[in-house]
Amino acid sequence: MTTLPAGRTSAVALPAFRRLWLSNTADAWAVSLLPIAVSLALIHGGGGAAALGPVLAAKTLGFIIATVPGGMLADRRSRRTTMVTACLARTGAAGALLLTLDGPSWLAAGCVLLVGAGEGAYRPSYQAMIGDVVPEAARQSANALSTITFRLALVLAPAAATAGTLWAGPRAVVVLAAVLWCLAALTVSRVPENPAGSCGTPAPDRWRHAQKASHAPISDERVSQSVLGQFADGVREARRHPWFMAGLAMLTLVLSVGEATQLVLLPVISNDRFGTDAVYAAALTGYAVGALAGGVVMTRWRPRRQGLVAVLGLALYAGIPFALAFSASAWPVVAAYVLAGAGMELFNVPWFGAVQREVPAGLRARVSALDFLVSYSLSPLGLALVPIAVTALGTQPTLTGTGVIVLLACTGTLAVPGMTGFRTPASGADRPKSAAAEP
Repeated sequence: MTTLPAGRTSAVALPAFRRLWLSNTADAWAVSLLPIAVSLALIHGGGGAAALGPVLAAKTLGFIIATVPGGMLADRRSRRTTMVTACLARTGAAGALLLTLDGPSWLAAGCVLLVGAGEGAYRPSYQAMIGDVVPEAARQSANALSTITFRLALVLAPAAATAGTLWAGPRAVVVLAAVLWCLAALTVSRVPENPAGSCGTPAPDRWRHAQKASHAPISDERVSQSVLGQFADGVREARRHPWFMAGLAMLTLVLSVGEATQLVLLPVISNDRFGTDAVYAAALTGYAVGALAGGVVMTRWRPRRQGLVAVLGLALYAGIPFALAFSASAWPVVAAYVLAGAGMELFNVPWFGAVQREVPAGLRARVSALDFLVSYSLSPLGLALVPIAVTALGTQPTLTGTGVIVLLACTGTLAVPGMTGFRTPASGADRPKSAAAEP
């Protein structure tokens, strides 16, 4: 494990993290730029919603399909190789898009599917590799800097992609995305893998180490070789942490119910109640600004009860449906979005750090993949259920119920053992710190 220079607590002081962070920054921009360019190309080509919908859905489908296999590959083989492969595969997909943007939309959908699959493999590997190359004292800053980078790309990339498309055409933006993925692959290929971690050691040895770290009985039969067995290993490890299972259920509920409600109803309320789309734009901008502010705060603030702060931060999301339900003026709605954005990062940064600390290195990518899989795959369900709820109950009761559900989900998790500290009780004080956090 790389050590920090004396007196430094920021991950930026580590050359390995700087390379890893640069890779993640290039990846975040490419991921944010390419869908905008593809969407504008299809719209200008006369494809319309009938062509655009399946192409954009293919990205999410690819992410869901590849997340778990990517996590298993990162744990059993190499984080670095998994990330490089994911970047190069998306470079190839971007190259193929240059030839398919004018063709049948199913060809473009196939390329975008591969782009989503690359993202699904890259993200769990990146989260796990932070745990490999960054000491625990600097991981919070590493996670905060990562989320700031991601949020900046989400905020700035759409405007940059639109301007680039209008100025040079959508293919130029696609080429830029491909160049960024090449840069991401090059920089991450120079990150040394931790020889004492999960990467580069035989899979059975990694599993035995994980079992030793968790004080669980070790047997050769537990060293799973099949794909389903490796996935089951990750599920078993996730279930060993009550705070993780409760937090994942809470996050999934907030994303599938709370986020879906505001995404569907915000533009409608902005137009019908306030008579302008400006409230819609201001609210989404406010969320992004709040998320950036939350990430900046978490680069420095290290609360003693990280889990409690994270849960309370996520509970701020309830302010959005309550404001949409009852506010007669626009500013409480925008304020609710700012607070919710900040609260989301107050949750995300400690959450990622807890997984990196509490989960053994040989299982870390799989548990992260499970996190992404569950939260992403169930989120679209809320988008389908919200219109049904509005039709049956009305807009205000649906929004009020959503806010209550978010609050109950967050407060209910605080009763789970280890939740307020994001620590697994069974691996508490009697377990050596090095076994809990590091290989």
